[in-house]
Amino acid sequence: MTMMFLATWLPRAASGNAGVVDGPFQNLYVITAFSVVLVTGLALVFIRTFGRQDEDQRGDEGSGFSRPLFGLWMLAALAMAVFSIASGLPGYVDSTVPPYGAVPVGVTARTGAFTFEYPGGNSVDTLHAAVGQPVVLTMESTDVVHGLSIPAMRLHQAIVPGRTSRAWFTPTLADTFALQDDIFSGDSLLVARTALVVQNQADYDAWMQSVADIFAGRTLPEVGELLYNRMGCKACHTINGAKLVGPSFLNVYGHQAKLRDGSTVLVDAEYIKESILYPNNKVVEGYEPVMTPFLGKLDDKEIGAIVEWLKTLSEHGGAAETGAAAADSTAGGKE
Repeated sequence: MTMMFLATWLPRAASGNAGVVDGPFQNLYVITAFSVVLVTGLALVFIRTFGRQDEDQRGDEGSGFSRPLFGLWMLAALAMAVFSIASGLPGYVDSTVPPYGAVPVGVTARTGAFTFEYPGGNSVDTLHAAVGQPVVLTMESTDVVHGLSIPAMRLHQAIVPGRTSRAWFTPTLADTFALQDDIFSGDSLLVARTALVVQNQADYDAWMQSVADIFAGRTLPEVGELLYNRMGCKACHTINGAKLVGPSFLNVYGHQAKLRDGSTVLVDAEYIKESILYPNNKVVEGYEPVMTPFLGKLDDKEIGAIVEWLKTLSEHGGAAETGAAAADSTAGGKE
């Protein structure tokens, strides 16, 4: 009954790993609560029994140090420590060794976003898994320390820059569960949240086929917006005009941007492509050259989709085409 009551304090267990986490926690909780009640109760009894009843009353001389009582106290503390280690060690060892046949998923953590890469090169911003199929996560950070936490799977793993971390779980229920970065890494921690979607095997297989081609069933602007979220662009670039590490994407397409060297450049498809692949060549005035190059991470078709999406965010999207056409006609006249 007590264990059932304690289980209601924990998130719903949806993983085969839950038993080796919940059991030791509940046992230690009960033992600790019993120890607190025992020590507090004895203290109150001693205060009432041996407390001075009269201002002139003097207590008897103390009997001194009691080796038996001290030894009993030390044995009890040692027993609790041994029990804690013994109850948690099997689960810890098990969590370090993923089972054979587990689906490998690469996790890239950056400020404000996670990216999950599946076998075959499919990258998504939401983790998917099949019921009963073990998943092993290989995690890396591109900037600061992050923490991947999935409470329903009883999984938490710190992701440290320059190191590769691993963790695994086996989902047992088909549902959508919270997945978040639970290590503070700046204001963007508030948006570093996504989900684990656990599906039946047939639905999971269908999903895997659907993500093999991000252009299937989507318009170019929709693909561009998907890449904006998936590649972590939203951590540095807003779409509402607010400034972060980089300029906002609102009304950026088609306007004349002033650069750090004092020159200006028209933000058209060519400039956007260069800014994605070689972002520190032409940096907008007021910002630092700190953007990570995406050379080799995005192809021309994906960059073109981002350009089309940026056009939908701009009030003067046609200005770039007009400027580019004028430049071409001028060049043609000179020839």
